[in-house]
Amino acid sequence: MKRIVNQFRQHRHAIEMFLRNRVEDDRFNFEDESGIRDVFSHLPFLQMIYLIGPDLRQTSPNYYRRGMDVSRIGADKSHYFTNISLENFNTYMTSPYIHHITGNSSVTLVTADGEGGFVVFDFNLLKLLEALRLIEHNSRFERFKLIVYALGGATLVAVSLFLILYGAYTFAYVFFHTAEAMLHEVFKAIIAITLGMAIFDLAKTILENEVMYKNAGRQREGQYTLLGKFLVSIIIALSIESLMVVFKITLGDYTGMGYGFLLLLGVTLMIVGLGVFDYLTTRRVSEEEEK
Repeated sequence: MKRIVNQFRQHRHAIEMFLRNRVEDDRFNFEDESGIRDVFSHLPFLQMIYLIGPDLRQTSPNYYRRGMDVSRIGADKSHYFTNISLENFNTYMTSPYIHHITGNSSVTLVTADGEGGFVVFDFNLLKLLEALRLIEHNSRFERFKLIVYALGGATLVAVSLFLILYGAYTFAYVFFHTAEAMLHEVFKAIIAITLGMAIFDLAKTILENEVMYKNAGRQREGQYTLLGKFLVSIIIALSIESLMVVFKITLGDYTGMGYGFLLLLGVTLMIVGLGVFDYLTTRRVSEEEEK
């Protein structure tokens, strides 16, 4: 959203002139529904349109690209015209805002219809900037990416649930049955559950940030948090595995103790690396927030 608004501010005059020319030069017919529907075919970035009478009351339904809302007919729109001046031009463009109906970043263009009334155009700002080649964005690819993220996230959730249920099953089997390698099976259950929770945390973050909603202000911080949580889960699993290896060596052949030491040393280095990573990312996020 921040990048979109910055692009709009840099090219506001050019965008306003473009919209003004498109609306005035195309000579749209707003007298019936078919004429209004024709506007959507000429303006692919238009998301809503309606008409206002000379008394500043809405005289038409809210027309969307698909469907309409007749409940707004007769609504008082005078409060929208408090700070709007159409003295120099027949059009007025608002600043960017989040549309209360579509939820998209939008701008509104108000134009006089020549009979004392007004026509209100609500434009999808992202699609508008995309059409003007002011931002690199492809709506079809975004939808494809959304599907891929949703499918991948759902698959990761299924894998995490399988690991958690497998760990619970293994632990229940050991608890109710006598097993030869009881300690080994308990460790196996703990590792499966830990990895399952780590994978679920990964899937949850992907679905929240890429499918359900995107918070541009904290997107990078969310990525750092995700990686940190995933590394913690991996370190815990490796630590448990290292402890199990050391137990096996202790109960068996002591000549393999060097391998156990190297494994513990590797886990220790990962813990140190995680500490450095957390320190650097925390400082970087703090510096970005100060800016």
